[in-house]
Amino acid sequence: MHQDNLKLLGDFLRAKRESIQPETIGLPKPSRSRTRGLRRDDVAYNSGISTIWYSKIERGQVTGISPQVLTAISDTLKLTKSEYEYICNLVSLRISATNDPCSTISDHTSHLLSQLNPFPALVMNDYLNIVSCNEAFNLMIGFSFDSLIPEEKNYLHLTIKNSQWQKFLHIEDQEKLTTQITRMAGFLRNALAKRPHDLILNQKIDSFIELSPAFEQAWLDNTVLKPEELSYIYKHALLGSITLDKQLWWNMHGDSSSRINIYHPQNDADKKRLTDILKNMNESE
Repeated sequence: MHQDNLKLLGDFLRAKRESIQPETIGLPKPSRSRTRGLRRDDVAYNSGISTIWYSKIERGQVTGISPQVLTAISDTLKLTKSEYEYICNLVSLRISATNDPCSTISDHTSHLLSQLNPFPALVMNDYLNIVSCNEAFNLMIGFSFDSLIPEEKNYLHLTIKNSQWQKFLHIEDQEKLTTQITRMAGFLRNALAKRPHDLILNQKIDSFIELSPAFEQAWLDNTVLKPEELSYIYKHALLGSITLDKQLWWNMHGDSSSRINIYHPQNDADKKRLTDILKNMNESE
């Protein structure tokens, strides 16, 4: 396990330990304590390991942590499935099998995006950079994606800075904006667990910390990716509110990888609305 991952693991486990009240795992509530949440020896005892061993894990001084120990610690700290997968990624270091995030798309992928019209679709990589999108997606967000400068062609950057993008995501207040930013911070933390040496990814994270206090807080809180909402109400720039199911396709091309988000209508009426608006736009050109 790389030293960076040891530190990430220790920081994450400490944050989770401090967030759990003793009574939630069957321990008596202390009358007075200087320690937030659980103590290290509480976690160690309930996980069946020594306090010294667990303390070294939190300090980033232990390699070769067994799956059994990880599972026991996960159970004690009440980790979610996503959080458990995150610490497994940190420990197993399956980096060598991880493809580089794509920065361009092939002609075949470009053709596929076009064929997906009238369903909005985009291609995005592990940096949350949007590599390309189709015509239906441009109509949905209300502006041409190609008009953006390279720095702005990023899902998180757009969420933080672009008011039209926020409108498309139905972000109407600071709470919803913070929720979106927090979810994407979790996405990037999971990406970092798989590629801790990735200079571009680390630079991206630093830039988002500087750009957004909400992202900085989510990063300090060790936010981990949560399951995405696959059905979501979007604000189509021309059609108004529309509920779309987001389908995720993983795209592998050579040594690079990306994912394709496809926004699919839930009923025939909305499918017809998307079809008609694209047809009308093409006929008017």
